[in-house]
This record gives sequence, C-alpha cells and structure tokens, in this order.
Amino acid sequence: MKIHDHIYTNTYQLQTYQADPFFCAGLPFYCRTVQEGAASHALYAGCSNPELHALGKTWVLSRLKLTVAKYVTWPADITLDTWIRTPFRLFAPREARGSDSSGNELFRSMAYWVIIDLEKRRPEKPEMINRFIGLSDNRSLWTETSLVKLPPVAQDLSASSAYQPQLMYRDIDSVRHINNISYIEWILESFSLDYKTDFKPCEFEINFLSESFLGDSLSVYTVRDISGPDQSWLHTVMKIHSDGQTETCRARSVWKRRETMV
Repeated sequence: MKIHDHIYTNTYQLQTYQADPFFCAGLPFYCRTVQEGAASHALYAGCSNPELHALGKTWVLSRLKLTVAKYVTWPADITLDTWIRTPFRLFAPREARGSDSSGNELFRSMAYWVIIDLEKRRPEKPEMINRFIGLSDNRSLWTETSLVKLPPVAQDLSASSAYQPQLMYRDIDSVRHINNISYIEWILESFSLDYKTDFKPCEFEINFLSESFLGDSLSVYTVRDISGPDQSWLHTVMKIHSDGQTETCRARSVWKRRETMV
C-alpha cells in the first residue's frame, strides 16, 4: 500500500470464493475492490466512516460506473489506483483504475460519493475532502467525467418477471441500510445461468435513489435496452409497500461474450 501525490495504490488478490465457476473474476469482485480502495484511502487520510460517524456523518455511494476490458482468472493479483477529483455540488468524484501484474488495464471506474448527515439523512457539501484526502485533478481517465442521472425504465414492468432477493444481515452496512454491492449482485442474479455462462458485463452503471433496510421487500426488474447496443439491459429495484412501491436504484449494463472478456 502507498499514497503518493494523493493517489492511493494497493494490490488485491482474487480468492477462489470470489471467482465464478470458470475460475474467473466477476463484476462484484471489481466493485468490491473499488469500494475497498476508497475506504482504505479515506482511512489513511483520516476521514473514514468510523471517524465520520463520530461527527454524525457517513460516506454514501450515489452513482457508479465501471467499464471492464478484461476479467482475470484465479490465481491473480490486481493493482488498484484511486484518487479524488474536485468536488462539485454535493458530489465527491472518485476515479479508479485496476491493472494486472503486467500493468495492463483491467477496468476503470468513476464513483460519486456524498457525505450524509446521519440524523437528518441528508447530504451536505464535502468541504473536508481537500483538507483530508487532497485532490488529483490532472489524472482523469475519462474523456467525459460527468455521471448523469439514468432515466427511469420506460417499459411496462408489469409484463416482466421480477427477481425477489432475500435480504440478509450480511447485506447491511455500518449505517444499517442495504450495501451498494448487494444491489449489484441482485441485478446480476436476475440473469439466467445460461446467459451468465455465455456472457460477462463489459459496462455497468448504477444510480442509488433511496435507502432500503433489512426487512424490506424488494423486486429486481431487468429488461432489454432497445435503444442501446446488442446485449444491453436496463434494471430497476423497487421497494414494495402496502400502498405501492418506491424505486431504490436504477442501472444499465452491457454484456459481451465471455471468450472476449478473459
């Protein structure tokens, strides 16, 4: 692990339990690596969640986008570089890049983090970022760094089958709401075994819209993105109430044949 010029770098090992039946890394492993790098960078900079909790605040992920060039196969190590760009409005943009042992790029990501007041459950300006972490504005990997809010799924969901996850204790995080990785895993679980045997996601983008908690009833809908490229999908996760439903997150994914991604 090192921090140089406000860039956090660390190496992460793909474990067998994190691989798919073909000993290949999955999207959740890359997402967890991005999240772990962000958490560790904040820890060593003095503004991790335990430290923010003492101030009545917490980090929450608002938007995330990953593009994947290749998935490593076990055994493998990946190197993650991650840094914060200049905050705007309520967002603290964090970029990351994953590379293999030869330095070849595996994936890149952009995430919009926000700082939430735990009592009010409302975001506030991340003014402490420059004081703690420092900024690395001149290292953008993205030609377009703005993550726009994804539009709602326009198709009639009543005609689509829903995947209904069972919420478990392992799905909640330190502020007792459902962790962002669980939503990503549920979206991936909405695809059939045959589809995931033949394809792997090359692009994934998700917006988190509202909180859900242990004991809630959720439905995951996945439909074809008719305006996107081949193997492009739209997703929404709905929280079911007695008088209706609330959208908790929406996402978009693009998939390629497995043999082109490994």
